[in-house]
Amino acid sequence: MRVLKFLLCPLLLFMMLAGASAHVFDSIDLSSKARGMGGAWSASGDDATAVAYNPALLMDVERMSVAVTYLKPNQQSFESLAYAAFSFPVWRNQKMAVALRNLGVDYQGTSLENETTLTFSHAFPVLKDIHSRLYVGYCLNAYMLEFGTTQTMDLGSETSFGLDIGILGVLRERTKLGLFMRNVNEPSVGKYRSEPIPQWITAAVSYQPYYGVLTELDVRTMRGEDVEILVGMQFAVMEMLDLRVGFQTEPNTLTGGFTVKVRAFEVDYSYSSHSALPGTHHVALRGFLGGK
Repeated sequence: MRVLKFLLCPLLLFMMLAGASAHVFDSIDLSSKARGMGGAWSASGDDATAVAYNPALLMDVERMSVAVTYLKPNQQSFESLAYAAFSFPVWRNQKMAVALRNLGVDYQGTSLENETTLTFSHAFPVLKDIHSRLYVGYCLNAYMLEFGTTQTMDLGSETSFGLDIGILGVLRERTKLGLFMRNVNEPSVGKYRSEPIPQWITAAVSYQPYYGVLTELDVRTMRGEDVEILVGMQFAVMEMLDLRVGFQTEPNTLTGGFTVKVRAFEVDYSYSSHSALPGTHHVALRGFLGGK
């Protein structure tokens, strides 16, 4: 019960957020596994990309983890997204991670916009008993926005900083409750016209009745937008192959994917549809170092 109360208090507070959403540093799935699960990953993330969904999940990543990915969102030739993350254990059963995200918009060889996010994350245990565990994590994000240069002027650049907070409760090893609050300090960019960087809160629950079967439900509300429902399922078909399917609302999206495991390395592929644009193909490479 202590874990449940700890999660519900900040959730009720942040559900009162309202306002306009931004279009810079927007929400794009950075984990191919998360995309295959419909984006429902804030209670199940199992590698370094957890910093993008709930930094407290780093406590459940037992080994050092590295993940890299590159994709063209909705198969748009002018837009590309690259992401890399690395997590590692530190003193007293704590975890840390560093991640770099870059989204570029180019037209005929000219850079129109470049969004870079550098993230430092730290997670630590709060309580542990025979039936439950509670973890807390946070991310410090440096947002760097740079516009291109025209023939007559430099459109400029700006840097802002954001704070994320994540909480993870584990009940009897099968049920996990996650809470993720993005940009709680309300960062913005813009010198003459301030543009808020998106804020959102995600409440998540995952259930793993036995090894190889996982389901998760996330409810996410972004400031100024409708509430989104994200649902995903994952199945271990064999030791080296996982399959997953998912669904997301606002807009309605069907997703699916798989993971092929070769020793300490994993290759993830996922696909997500879109109601108006082409779907997104997403490939990622992950590796785990040390331990078994």
